[in-house]
Amino acid sequence: MKITRFVLTTILLLTTATINAQVYTTTNICTGLQYPVAFDFSGEGRIFITQKGNGSTPATTGSARIKVFTVAGVFISNFYDLSDSVNSDFERGLLGITCDPDFVNNHFVYVYYNHFLNGSERIRIARFTEVNNVGTNPQIIFDFDITSFNIPGNHVGGNLHFRPSEPALIYFTIGDIAYQQTNPTLNYANKLNRTFGKVLRIGKDPISIGNPNYNVHAVGTIGANIPTDNPYYDDGNPLTGNSDIIWSYGLRNPFDFCFSPVSDTMYVAENGLNAWDEVDVIHKGANYGWANCEGRFMNGSTTVPCNLQNDVLPLEVWGSPLPSLTGILYYSSQVMPEFDNHLLVADNDYGRIYDLTLGNAPAYDTMLTRVPWQDLAGGLTTLKQGAEGCVYAMKGGYTTAGLIYRICPQNLGNLELDNPYFTLQQNVPNPFNISTTLSYNMKQNSAVKIVLYDLFGKEVAILVDGNQEAGKHILEINASALNLAVGNYICIMQGYTFSQSVKISVIK
Repeated sequence: MKITRFVLTTILLLTTATINAQVYTTTNICTGLQYPVAFDFSGEGRIFITQKGNGSTPATTGSARIKVFTVAGVFISNFYDLSDSVNSDFERGLLGITCDPDFVNNHFVYVYYNHFLNGSERIRIARFTEVNNVGTNPQIIFDFDITSFNIPGNHVGGNLHFRPSEPALIYFTIGDIAYQQTNPTLNYANKLNRTFGKVLRIGKDPISIGNPNYNVHAVGTIGANIPTDNPYYDDGNPLTGNSDIIWSYGLRNPFDFCFSPVSDTMYVAENGLNAWDEVDVIHKGANYGWANCEGRFMNGSTTVPCNLQNDVLPLEVWGSPLPSLTGILYYSSQVMPEFDNHLLVADNDYGRIYDLTLGNAPAYDTMLTRVPWQDLAGGLTTLKQGAEGCVYAMKGGYTTAGLIYRICPQNLGNLELDNPYFTLQQNVPNPFNISTTLSYNMKQNSAVKIVLYDLFGKEVAILVDGNQEAGKHILEINASALNLAVGNYICIMQGYTFSQSVKISVIK
């Protein structure tokens, strides 16, 4: 079988590591990023990356930008530049990004950023429609005016993701804006009339469109499509009652979160103040204790247990010196079976990735063991699992030399790395005179095109053109129906960034 790659790239082998007799290789991809924070896979061969901006207000042109790469790490294009309206001071900027679960069909990309224009500061989630690797038709999904809060610049960021069981809803986080962190009476995290220090849940439709299933709430300081089954949904005005968009509360600085594709359980990586960082299992309507408690203890203590009524204690904690937890990933694959149904958690300060073994299957909401897995350079921000089962870790934040580490089992073949989306098999029989069968396997849903060419490169027939579901597919090629003359042909199967081909021969 011939494999045709339309894009070539050079990757640098960095290290090898071993755990449970497994050997891993780490390679650099998507190098040369400027202040990167987050990334997501489109599901058909591309990586979308946010660069937060260079620290100015507004960000310098080109610094707060979304970029597109192939999964092999080759730059494709600049997707959209938000620099002229992004406040990138300190922890602000162009931050979270996620692709729609149905990206293959709708091409929607969502980003979380700190908007600043004409003296007004807002937290926004915007949706773009990808057309030829460029963002078009920007629409506002969430808009929150924070101008009056005099935010110092930290704990105002967040990330956003879709829950596997709820493809029409967006979950996202906002920190406590570092307000009165030692005073639980004044801190915003435990206030149900404030959206700071919370996990939040909204519909994915633009505010301008609305959705009949939700309350279109665009009064006061917040605009969003709000599900009426949110736990504190009541009077529609978060300034006089409970904020309708809250899913859970009592968090200080939740950098990132993830969902289990197995159990739908939600986990968040939370940064403490002085004593404890933690990972929490997030439940609807639950209180995680900040600013009364930090970790499993009272705020600032390492000995006095948290005595807050109904507080949900962490799944796991990290003591001083705090590592600044960032990326978090629920790993689910037999490519690295030693991590299947484990949590992988990254830290920013030391560049470590920790392996958390979970208990209480199938919910996986209790903690068994924690061991360090990888020691990489500091500045890790985001963890993702690739379609081929490798782990991708972003080095980013405040660095101008950002990149993504791809960590794979050493025995994973190059074909799996270069094309994790489909495999095309040689037709049987070959040669043939009446009909032959061509089979291909889709490892996940994706758009594909299969075309038959003669040896002069002329298109003879389009055999498949459209979205294909994961699984094995069988295609019959009939020489008479396609008016195929005796001779040789090339059948090419192409995804977005990958292509494979087989030679087909017709005889008398």
